[in-house]
Amino acid sequence: MTELNLFKTRQLWAAQYVLALHQPEDRVAVLVRNRVREQTMQRILSAEDIASPPFQDWLKDKMMPVPTSFWE
Repeated sequence: MTELNLFKTRQLWAAQYVLALHQPEDRVAVLVRNRVREQTMQRILSAEDIASPPFQDWLKDKMMPVPTSFWE
């Protein structure tokens, strides 16, 4: 068996991905870019906080498209 066969590909949710790469107490930077408003927000938190449901909900909210009424 080669080293390449030792790893199995699997899908991870965002929170799982963060915790797979970092220890829960590690500090991690997250950048959120809004191209429409030309703004970037940075959050530096523990990996555990980034993986938490409240932060994931906040992140999903920031990724939602701008309603069309915004442009009218």
